[in-house]
Amino acid sequence: RSSWLMEQGGEHSERPESGSVSGDQPRFQSLRRRVFSFPALVSLLVAGGFLLFLVTRFDVDLDVTWKRVRAADPWLLVAAFAVHYTTFLFRGARWRMLLQHSARTGETGASVPSVLYCSQLVLLGWFVNSIGWLRLGDAFRAYLYQDEHGASFSGSIGTILAERVLDVALVALLLVFTVPFLVGFGNGGGTWTVLAVALGLAALLVTLLAAMVWARELLLRRLPGWLASAYQRFHTGAMGSLYRLPQTTALGVLGWMAEVGRMYLVAMALGFDLSPALVIFLTLANSLLSLVPTPGGVGAVESGVAGLAVRLASLVKEAATALVLADRFITYISVIIIGAVIFAVRPAFRRRRSAQSNGPHESPPTQYLEGSQE
Repeated sequence: RSSWLMEQGGEHSERPESGSVSGDQPRFQSLRRRVFSFPALVSLLVAGGFLLFLVTRFDVDLDVTWKRVRAADPWLLVAAFAVHYTTFLFRGARWRMLLQHSARTGETGASVPSVLYCSQLVLLGWFVNSIGWLRLGDAFRAYLYQDEHGASFSGSIGTILAERVLDVALVALLLVFTVPFLVGFGNGGGTWTVLAVALGLAALLVTLLAAMVWARELLLRRLPGWLASAYQRFHTGAMGSLYRLPQTTALGVLGWMAEVGRMYLVAMALGFDLSPALVIFLTLANSLLSLVPTPGGVGAVESGVAGLAVRLASLVKEAATALVLADRFITYISVIIIGAVIFAVRPAFRRRRSAQSNGPHESPPTQYLEGSQE
């Protein structure tokens, strides 16, 4: 609601200073109540019940599955955990680069915070996606950035759309090179469906960007003033996908390779000898299935990836389930735990930093001055 009012009032709307303790604490208390709300807990319970239904429905021997998980190499699992969390650094660096493009055109504030800060917000977006329906984590990330840096919400959403375009294009490209290796062994069932979904999403997003370029002037002439201003900021942020394309593409590839490395290390920890093409395919299929609007894609990811592992790698059901459960502990459960901790402690750190910076002989922190420039 505050984001909507902010956009209606334009870039110079009056709002509480981002760094003020009085304005900061109520907003974070409201956010905490929403994220750790009863509906969020119900969502997790429903998702867990659905996952339990899938396990029992497909007649998986849980004792055998658990023995396989317990027999995994713990050091390789720790390595998989560490490699997975480097993806947030790569994605944070890419998002910062897109924000810099918008900042240079005056759309998301005068300057852009550090890679570590951007990576933290990316992780918090994944956290919200993991506990809520309809994948609202991206909007939450844009809201936090607006709230803490006085940036335009629509411009920030535009940069996130740019991220999605780059990610889907890379997924489609990697699948185009990977699927032929799997089909060549006569196990192509399901691979063409995943490839078709990725290509369809890529075509849809590219068409959307083309339509935005074509209709930009028309929309700016026809829309009301405040809405035209908001759309202009959104358009600039979205077109950031074309800004420094080699660098943003390289960071995107590194982010995906970190996720592939995680899956490969989990498979090694469990003693499975999977081909590189299959590891890449399962990782990308995992990502596409997580788009299902359940919390973290629960239900769709587990059943889909386990089914593909059984079909393509000839793993027994218990082995495929062990692979999925070990991997999902890293990509889903750990994100909820770490994300919840970060979400809970951020307000206290921000209040302490604000109190220290606003002492009698100190000037206000730079990041809060950035927010007041609008």
